[in-house]
Amino acid sequence: MLWIVISLFFCWLIFREFQRRKVVEVGFDAPDPAPVYKPYVAILAILAALFAWPPVHFWFIERFLSAKATELAEGHRVKVHCNTVFDSFFDPNNGARGHANPATGEIVLQPPHCKTLMDYIAHPARASRDEIFALGLLTHESMHVRGERNESVTECEAVQRNYRAAKILGVPDTIARKNALDYFHNFYLPRERLEGSAYFSPECRPGKAMDEHLVDSAWATY
Repeated sequence: MLWIVISLFFCWLIFREFQRRKVVEVGFDAPDPAPVYKPYVAILAILAALFAWPPVHFWFIERFLSAKATELAEGHRVKVHCNTVFDSFFDPNNGARGHANPATGEIVLQPPHCKTLMDYIAHPARASRDEIFALGLLTHESMHVRGERNESVTECEAVQRNYRAAKILGVPDTIARKNALDYFHNFYLPRERLEGSAYFSPECRPGKAMDEHLVDSAWATY
């Protein structure tokens, strides 16, 4: 919001430059006769665009991720919000990397996870550890919107759907499956060593009780 306010201020300065050539100001007999100083206006326009870009860019990212998360949540409408650092200060759940409200369908991702997700989409074949985690985070929160509130069940549902999530985001098939299995091996399974982890269950394995036997499960060929 602050970026938009600053951008609008520069837009107002541009408007004032043109307006003062048309309107007679108090104490003057005629409008300002001097021509508009084009370099000054050009600088103002560039500054206005630069300050407007971050919120506009995030708006497009949020729209894109909302549509993909809605598909992942099997039709439950999702609205993804990408917190800025400023937003995070006022978020009561800022200790969580992401959180979802099943009642409203809103998913909030803390910085820099939205950007990390877009970086992942840009080069999934060389996905970093953070990018793989961001994929799992979006899937996890989408499962909450889908209706599951228990964290271990939600995470197991997400683990099985990370391959689907990557495909929905436009990742090629082979890479999507590899990324999904990387999450399972590098993030999920190591939690077994964390006693009492709310995001892990020994039943979340191929053939175990929490296996949903999905056709496109991440571990279908595991």
